[in-house]
Amino acid sequence: MRKIIFTLFITASSLYTYSQGIEGKVSDQAGNPIAYATIYASEISTGTTSNIEGNYTLDLPPGDHKLKVRYLGYITKDLEVSCSENTQALNIILEEQLYKIPEVKILANGEDPAFSIMRKAVAMSYYYLNQVEEYDCRIYIKGSGKFGNIPRLMKKTLKKEGIEEGKVMIMENITDLHFELPDIVEQNTISMRSTMEGNDESPMGYLTLSLYNDIDGVISPLSRNAFAHYNFQLESSFYDQDYLVHKIKVIPRREGYDLYSGHIYIVEGFWHLHSAELMVEQKLFKIKINQVYSPVNDEVWMPISQNFDIEVGTMGFELKFKYIASVSGYKVKINSKIDHSLYRNMLVETQENIDELNQLAGGQQNEIKELVQKQDLTKKESRKLKKLVKEDIDKTEPKKKNLELQDNEINNVEDSALLRTVTYWDSIRPIPLTFDEFDGYKIKDSIQYRMETDTTFRDSVERDDKKFEWGGLFTGSSHNFEGGHRFSYGGLIDLEYINYNTVDGLKYGMDFNYTYGSDSTGKGLNIWNNVNYAFAREQITGNMSVYYRYNGLKRASLRLKGGRTTSDFDSQTGITENLNLITTLFLKENYLKLYQKDYVNVEHTTDIINGLRLFTGFEYAQRQELINHSDYNIWNPYDTDFTSNIPSNNNFIADLVKNHNASILSINVSYTPEYYYRISDGVKRNTQSRFPTFRLNYTKGIKGLFDSDVNFDQLEFAVNQGINIRRVGGLRYKLTAGSFLNSNDLYFADYKHFGTNTPILIGTSEGSTFRLIDFYDYSSSQNYFEGHARIENDRMILKRLPVLNKTLMREVVYVNYLVSTGNYPYYEFGYGLNQILLMFNVEVFVGFKGASHEYTGIKIGIPFVGRNGTQLSVGG
Repeated sequence: MRKIIFTLFITASSLYTYSQGIEGKVSDQAGNPIAYATIYASEISTGTTSNIEGNYTLDLPPGDHKLKVRYLGYITKDLEVSCSENTQALNIILEEQLYKIPEVKILANGEDPAFSIMRKAVAMSYYYLNQVEEYDCRIYIKGSGKFGNIPRLMKKTLKKEGIEEGKVMIMENITDLHFELPDIVEQNTISMRSTMEGNDESPMGYLTLSLYNDIDGVISPLSRNAFAHYNFQLESSFYDQDYLVHKIKVIPRREGYDLYSGHIYIVEGFWHLHSAELMVEQKLFKIKINQVYSPVNDEVWMPISQNFDIEVGTMGFELKFKYIASVSGYKVKINSKIDHSLYRNMLVETQENIDELNQLAGGQQNEIKELVQKQDLTKKESRKLKKLVKEDIDKTEPKKKNLELQDNEINNVEDSALLRTVTYWDSIRPIPLTFDEFDGYKIKDSIQYRMETDTTFRDSVERDDKKFEWGGLFTGSSHNFEGGHRFSYGGLIDLEYINYNTVDGLKYGMDFNYTYGSDSTGKGLNIWNNVNYAFAREQITGNMSVYYRYNGLKRASLRLKGGRTTSDFDSQTGITENLNLITTLFLKENYLKLYQKDYVNVEHTTDIINGLRLFTGFEYAQRQELINHSDYNIWNPYDTDFTSNIPSNNNFIADLVKNHNASILSINVSYTPEYYYRISDGVKRNTQSRFPTFRLNYTKGIKGLFDSDVNFDQLEFAVNQGINIRRVGGLRYKLTAGSFLNSNDLYFADYKHFGTNTPILIGTSEGSTFRLIDFYDYSSSQNYFEGHARIENDRMILKRLPVLNKTLMREVVYVNYLVSTGNYPYYEFGYGLNQILLMFNVEVFVGFKGASHEYTGIKIGIPFVGRNGTQLSVGG
């Protein structure tokens, strides 16, 4: 590529003023304010950003300072300021950047010169991801915006959270950040405030928005796959100080939520980011991203300013919100394990750099030098360069020590972070508030001031917070108390405990819950109780559970529970009560089959080592056969009768559900290799692993213990995992094999049941479930194997069509397999569209028994009827 050389003569204004700091407005030559301009003193790594009105303020220590004022589209301006004790006004005028349109040079293969630039930038991105071994900085982030429209049904609820139409919402956060390769992140939040309820906003999601990586499924223009998804066009070039910068238009090859559009700016010779102006449209919002990089020392460029404009429009909500992140106080340590002389200046413009490069040892680094300096890089040469750079950097990448699996993200919030005064914020805030933002804080600040100074007012507010609300008696309420105590009550009208089935008839209930948790020791206590009344049976039922976690780091706990309940014969994977309610009342199909259980259960769970978990449990139950007591229904479209409360199974005999006692021991061992975890409030919480989770279950029915009638031994092994495969999507699978080693006295409640779904309706969160076989049909008392796999992708078959390309739907392909002693192998294949109108799924399945086609069916997934927890996840 022909180098575009031109010279812009800029007269740098040398302005000498005497102040402790400076403040003023950044504007263009016509007097228009320039929002988000950066004012940065690289020698002391301190800077700020102008607000949307162009106003800025910058605290500087006494002495002389050199500043750079930058914004995309304007010539970078050098200032010199000498500070003493007083803050002085300093307005800054930036001149518009004059771009040189490049001479059009189309290569023999028809490519725009931008492709050669981007190939080098993509290849070098791996170096820039690893250039810095560790750094510290301070981040100030401010978010502000307002709702243009809120649906009427949500206005009252959101008003309690301080959110109203047209009312400015503001949040601010100041955090000190420490980063170390490969992934150690420590955050210490020193101050936060907000006009909204909740002050837990973190700036990390904005600061770590690195275009050198794909972000949450959005493909970066600097991704190794970028050329399959983007076209590039060199629009212009310009000099920013001593650096030649190329402005490159990013053009998606297709529509989709996973692609950016806009411009990125690449520095010639170094091939790193200078800045970016990009937009990405997501399912519910659009976001515009501006990033500005600046040298923080002689070799390293880091982001010093980022701003994000977000527009949300969905389901009657309209919201515009802006985030500004200003980063200062950089202390950077270069990666000492990399030979930076190779990458320092690929242009080789000085004799010093020529000598350094000529002294490089090894053919690999010489190859990198030759490829980067090549004017026009071909696709083949680009792939070779990416491989060489990655191999060179990988040799120096720090490895984790032996099984250091604690997630390296530490978030600490100082005790005083929420207690900072208005005066404190006015003194430390690096980006001034706009008039609207100042007005938005006005009410909250006045209340805070009265709370601090007026004891009568403070006592009145505290009494109002503790006042009993009659509405909570009916709809439920929760109460938090000092010391980590919490009590909640479901209310007299709790839809979760209002249901209907043919055995109980109308079922009405309520629940009570008490929780205690210690922030430091990890110990916790939970007591839960629910009471129900079955009108058709005229029977009171209820359950009570006491859970005690005695070691948070080992996730060790004891649970004691018991009571009287009506239980599904398939209590693990059977039809949910909500779905059975719909099919019973509106289809006259009573799929749920129940028995009464009076029981006591004790369980213990602990981590033997990280990733290896042991569960032991014992239950004694008196099981009683039940019959239908109600035949009420609203609609009978198929002109059918309700079936009896006896499960349908080819090998079923009546004795399998007769009254009996059961003493059952359960032992479960699960293991997930390299299971990463976090520790919060003294409790370990596992997060993810690149390996599957393996489970071994043993269940023993103990005859004669407490007059127990059961005698069986069941052994089961399972493996499941969720992984993301590049260019394929999310793969989730679960394989289970088991056998009843002894089934001398086995009742139907202890059979191995399989997740099935007979009706056309299904829950939207169904995971390892067969779609077309009947409930209880394949329930087994012998040997069995089942397997489930599915691939979910945002763009697989139908989503490639232009009319569906930007809809909210996701595509899923399913494969399910089941074989058990005495039955032909059963397998089914399915295709589904998920998240139609954000809520519904539609699936088409075909099922086979042996070599014969048996079923074809359509399933409609609806919210609120699925079984929680059946979706497979990584590491469990």
